[in-house]
Amino acid sequence: MRPRQVWGSTDDFERSLRFFTEVLGLPVEVQTDDVAILTVGPGQQLEIFGGDHPGKRLTANPVVAFEVDDMETARQELLDAGIELIGDVGSWNRFQWQYFRSPDGHMFEINTIRR
Repeated sequence: MRPRQVWGSTDDFERSLRFFTEVLGLPVEVQTDDVAILTVGPGQQLEIFGGDHPGKRLTANPVVAFEVDDMETARQELLDAGIELIGDVGSWNRFQWQYFRSPDGHMFEINTIRR
C-alpha cells in the first residue's frame, strides 16, 4: 500500500478551498459544489468535503488513504488481519474506496483508481 490521499471535512467549504488553493497554492483536480480534490504532489491528493456530502461525516478528522492495486485483495488482507472494515466499498467515477479502523480505532482508507 502506498499513501495517496488525505481527506478532511469542513463547515466552510469555500474558506477551506481558498486556503488550500490561494494560500498553499495547491491546484484543483476536480471540484463540485461540496467536494474538491487538490494535488499535493506527484500521485498525492487532498480531498475536502463540505456541505451535506456523506463523506463529510466520515472525515471529521483528517483521514489518510492508501492506494492499492486491487480493492478486493486489499480488503481481504485487512479482514484476514482482523481489521474492522467500515461500511461497503464506495465508488464514484473511476474511484473506489473502503474505510477501515486501525487497531487503535483511527479511521483510514484504502482506495484505487480504475484505469
